[in-house]
Order: sequence, then structure tokens, then C-alpha cells
Amino acid sequence: MDIKIINVPLYYGCDNPGTQLAAREFSRKNLPGLAEQCGHTVGRVTLLSTQPKPEDKYKEPTMKYLDEVTACCRELADAVAGGLHDEQFPLVIGGDHALGIGSLAGVARSIPADQLSVIWIDAHTDINTNETSQSHNIHGMPLAAALGLGDSRLYENMGAQVPFILPQNLYYIGSRSVDPGEEEILAQHNIRTIRMPEIQEKGIERCCRELLDSIKTPYIHLSFDVDFMDAGEYTATGLPIPDGPSIEQTHQTLRTLFADPRVCSADFVEYSPVHDQNEQGLEVCMGLLKEILQTLKQNHEG
Repeated sequence: MDIKIINVPLYYGCDNPGTQLAAREFSRKNLPGLAEQCGHTVGRVTLLSTQPKPEDKYKEPTMKYLDEVTACCRELADAVAGGLHDEQFPLVIGGDHALGIGSLAGVARSIPADQLSVIWIDAHTDINTNETSQSHNIHGMPLAAALGLGDSRLYENMGAQVPFILPQNLYYIGSRSVDPGEEEILAQHNIRTIRMPEIQEKGIERCCRELLDSIKTPYIHLSFDVDFMDAGEYTATGLPIPDGPSIEQTHQTLRTLFADPRVCSADFVEYSPVHDQNEQGLEVCMGLLKEILQTLKQNHEG
């Protein structure tokens, strides 16, 4: 497989410096070389730029760093769309999860919304609008934007037809930190959300397989946030959340989901080196990335 690694040094969406350094750390650990060791070719590594930190993060009161985030997402959409056009697998390395607006917009340029499903592997549902968000951090808004909800400035001018995805094709696994406004949106649109009690009852591999069995679209985008993992085992992120899957369960999750041949693109986000201790979190991330790359090689041949 031809992998296009797209590095996105973004932290404006979470307003918590650290995630912008993740791509540098993965590059220092030679992520492109790891992809090649797993049997892939690396077509191009694109390091997207982020603008200097503005003095006024509240230029738009309900969406911090709006201009900076959307500029980055437009650039990312171009990179993802270009990769798909060249028959490459876009692997987006964050950065914070606000970049999901750009990655989904890029995929949507090539794949119509009725043919694309999205699996959000995350402790959060990231489906706040600017009106429901209490923090006003855009990394909590990418899926609302992708659905065409909330302030249109978050998703307009991305070069893709709005909405980028449809609610019946959006799936969550690992959700356990959900705001009241998000709960209302999830219920209103009847969005499938696999939460921890279901994972504890059935086991995470069965949950993943049932989720994949329910998806009928020919393409799947996977978006993985490291805060999916239980805060008792993993803290190298800006907002660790307790009572989540273990690191081993996370390996099972990624191994099962990435084995589906419909997976066409992915995000890996929210690792923060400044919140890491002795590079323990970095080593976990590199192990998870190796899991992803090995699974893609084994199950996506031909």
C-alpha cells in the first residue's frame, strides 16, 4: 500500500500547547521508516504549516482560533484529497482533533456522503456546535461541522459538498465524556454510540465486529484519539479520561477495525509530548501505529 503521511502540527483546536509537537516526535522515531518496514511505500510526507499564535484567540467568541483552525483544515483537505486522487492511503498525524474537519472534507471531495462511514475512536463525541460548547474549543466540534451543524464558517469553503458525512453513517466507540448538548444531538440524529458498559459486557473485539457488520457503505474513515485509552494507563494527552479501554484493548480495537478492507483513510491525534513522562506515551503511540500499519499490510493487499 502507498501511504501518504500528513503531519499536522495543530493545537489551536484544543488551546493546550503540546499536540503540535507530536508529528515531530513520530518523525524522530522514523514513522516513514516504520511504514516501509511493514511493507508499505511512503509516497510523500507532507508537513502542514500552522500560523503563528495570534494575540486574540477569542476573535470569534464561540470558536477559539477560528481563522487559524479553518486555514489549517483547508490545507489538510487539499492534502487528503490529493492522496486519494493518487490512490494513496492518507494517514493524518495530529495535532488536535479539530483537524477532523479537514480530513473529512478531503475525503468527501472524492467519496459522496452516502458512500462513506466514519468511526470515531475517542473518549469524546466531538459533536458540539459553537452554541452547545462550553469550552469553545474547536476540537470538540469537528463532527458537528462535518454534519453541517452549527456555524457554517467551520465547514464552508472546504471544497467539499456539505454535509461531508450523514448521521446514519457516523459511529462511535469508547465514548464516555459527553456534554449535555452533545447528548441531545446524538439522540436527535439516532447516532450509534458504543459506550463503556457495552464494551465491558460484550468485549471490545465483539463490539468492533458488530459495528463493522452494521456498516453498509463501501468506504470507511477511522479517526483515533489517544484519549480513547484509560487515563490509568495513558496520560500523554491534554485531557486524559478515566474508565476507558486498556492499551491492550486499544490494540485489539485498531487491529479489528483497520482489518476491514473498506478503510480508506485515517487520523491519529491528540498525543502531547509535553504531557508525556519519559516518552512512555510516545512508545505506546509508536506501538499502536505499528499495529495499524501491519494490519493495513496484511488485510488490504490486492
